[in-house]
Amino acid sequence: FENTARAMGDAPREIKLRHIGNCMKADPAYGKGVADALGIPLSEVPK
Repeated sequence: FENTARAMGDAPREIKLRHIGNCMKADPAYGKGVADALGIPLSEVPK
């Protein structure tokens, strides 16, 4: 998760939110891990 967070570094927040949403669709546990690593609450991720 940390590697993904580092790779997304300066990406705009909306890109990070979209990526987390896509990860959640593939594997909710992975999406949560990415969100946690990025410091973004799941409540902010569009469904």
